[in-house]
Amino acid sequence: MRTVKIASAVVVFALAVVSHAAESSVPDGPSSVSDDLAAALGGSSPASDTAAPGAGPPLTLTLSVAGGPAKSVVLRCGDAGDGGSHPDPATACGLLRQVDGDLPRLAYDIDMICPPEYDPHTVGAFGTWAGRPVRFTRTYDNGCEMTALTGPLFRF
Repeated sequence: MRTVKIASAVVVFALAVVSHAAESSVPDGPSSVSDDLAAALGGSSPASDTAAPGAGPPLTLTLSVAGGPAKSVVLRCGDAGDGGSHPDPATACGLLRQVDGDLPRLAYDIDMICPPEYDPHTVGAFGTWAGRPVRFTRTYDNGCEMTALTGPLFRF
């Protein structure tokens, strides 16, 4: 439990640093804030990720299992197509469209029966959806609970 709190604190600190940097300076390019977030979380630079032409602004999705290192992907959802480094951007964008980017409203399969094991999965989504900022973090008891509530959105 202590490891989860420490890992969560690291993610929150990294986001605070990136948010402060974004507010206090002019970005070097269109994805510099996402680059900083990915670097702070130990992921790859989203600037190198490909997206469909005309796709909307990206969301950076993160996943940390049991306090381990965070993995991150970029998801772009737009009228011209869905893309980014997410393994299934079309399905992930479809889920987000169902809740208009309001991640706390996600309920993929609430009837799924999950084992009572504790293997915490901490997820996050940061970026923009339809011009609105997205800042979402949540810790689920295990991968089954995470999947029941978010579907394949954080399966990467």
